[in-house]
Amino acid sequence: MRLERRLTLLFALSLLVPGMAVAAGSAPVTLRWKVPPSSLGYAYTAESMSPKSSTMKVDISGVRLRGEPAGKRKKLFEMAQPTQSAMALVLSPKPSGDVAARVVVTKMEIPKTKRASKEAKELARQLKAMEGAVQIRATLTPSGLVTSDLKREHRNLVAFMVELPSRPVSVGDVWTHSADLVDMGKHWNGESDTINRVELVSLEREAEGTTVAVIDFTVAERHAGRYENPALANPIPATMEMSYVGRGEFLVEEGRWRRVAGEMATIAKGVVSVDSAQRFVMVPLEPIPADVLAAQ
Repeated sequence: MRLERRLTLLFALSLLVPGMAVAAGSAPVTLRWKVPPSSLGYAYTAESMSPKSSTMKVDISGVRLRGEPAGKRKKLFEMAQPTQSAMALVLSPKPSGDVAARVVVTKMEIPKTKRASKEAKELARQLKAMEGAVQIRATLTPSGLVTSDLKREHRNLVAFMVELPSRPVSVGDVWTHSADLVDMGKHWNGESDTINRVELVSLEREAEGTTVAVIDFTVAERHAGRYENPALANPIPATMEMSYVGRGEFLVEEGRWRRVAGEMATIAKGVVSVDSAQRFVMVPLEPIPADVLAAQ
């Protein structure tokens, strides 16, 4: 119920759309990326909504492996999560008609914690080392479908940045997103709830002749159950929730986003405990900085 209430509230707030909207049942539109030879750039920033809770706790004091003495088990350690992060998305046309995408990390703010464990220090070092480098390379179709073989987390990130409907859509049409938020692994035994809804809520006709397609995203998963690995002396109960709620404004004639914004949240209970929510915004990056274009 917590997941459902959160998403219902966010979705209701997102329905406050300004401007003159075209009613449902209007002629369908085809939304496609139109990337110029000089490339398109976007700045993607995310900020924790509750810095005090931006910590991942790992508690394995209750985990027992078969045949392992209890004294050899670590008890508890914490890892600080980024409170602010920024990335640059660069889209470039390919001769095939597809689109090349690169994601460059430009900022990673990691809060300092007292008595940080070796694991936490190493994670913070790795996150900070991402700055200034290309972290993801992908190939997209003109509709923003990611065709590259990427890690699930990387694929989700790029897809949320670029994915458009694969078919022409009218106001009120609903479709699903390709994101796969959670993988609980092969030893998981539990129940799940999924919400995957993307809707074209309006077409804005602006005074200068621009058409803006307003798209709402509501994608979430909740898993509750336990891990039953044969190596464990006892099953480990856990729950995991992840959600993405956002709104995108796509410029139909220009073939690009004007803005995408929303909230991402993760709640986990069990051996790993997380309760975090981040606001994110993606806006055009004009011009694209030279160091971003040169990043490797």
